[in-house]
Amino acid sequence: MAMTSEKLLVSAIITTHNRKELLKRAVESVVEQTYPNIELIVVDDASTDGTKEYCEKQQFQYIYISREESRGGNYARNLGIKMAKGEYVAFLDDDDYWFPSKIEKQVALVESKNCELVHCGRRLEIIKDGKVIYQDLLPDSLHYGDMHKKILLKICTTTTNILVKRQALFDIGLFDENLRFWQEYELTIRLAQRKPFYFVNEPLSVYRVDCKDSQRLTNKYYEWKKAVRYIRNKHAGLYGNLHWLERIQVHVLIWGDAMSRAKSAGLTGKYVMLCLVWFITSLPFRVIDKVRRIIAGRRMGNM
Repeated sequence: MAMTSEKLLVSAIITTHNRKELLKRAVESVVEQTYPNIELIVVDDASTDGTKEYCEKQQFQYIYISREESRGGNYARNLGIKMAKGEYVAFLDDDDYWFPSKIEKQVALVESKNCELVHCGRRLEIIKDGKVIYQDLLPDSLHYGDMHKKILLKICTTTTNILVKRQALFDIGLFDENLRFWQEYELTIRLAQRKPFYFVNEPLSVYRVDCKDSQRLTNKYYEWKKAVRYIRNKHAGLYGNLHWLERIQVHVLIWGDAMSRAKSAGLTGKYVMLCLVWFITSLPFRVIDKVRRIIAGRRMGNM
């Protein structure tokens, strides 16, 4: 991570809690970035597994949150943002990692588009029955550009894939520290009201999926439902401006995520019911979106 005055500084923020070995992989992926001007900040949320001892021996900036001070992942991210010095901020969860060209490609795009946020595709690293399966997921071609209304109907990215202007985060009030789920989604709702979103159409990060990991918030179904309700109430004005068809799409989004979370939580009956509801209600939207993606993909190919 050699420093140079020719490139704007990017602050890479990793939040971690008791995942020392996975954290090492995440740190290495930041160090190996081809972009030449990155500062790395690791925010440790009260780890007790030797993470503190490991981090204190490294060259990056290290912030330790004591058990008494701990207030969740968004509080940790906000601490990192406040300590950052970069023009741009990129987030990385401790169990994920980046491909070497991620930041270089994202900075090139954010500067060419004069926007505040760019994201990218991701590669799922699925841990199942002692095996590792990889699956690439590319951004939806419909979510390129103006997202001020579309963002209410579809989650377009995750924390590990985001690169965003630091000042924009301060302007909108940073991450909402009341949320433990869908935090990046709620953040992007606010950012999408300001400027369009763009993405690098290739997987530039690896997103680890391990349903047996007791730390994963993804596996906690009922707490997630409370977070969804909180977001709907917080942005009631935006949701209230949707017409009836778009409101159905919002429910399809929620039912779809609820379906996978119910499965992870072992709620078989609820999972089966949600599958049925989601399949019926989402079918017309999936057909329409497929046609739109074909058209949008052709347009992007001609750009």
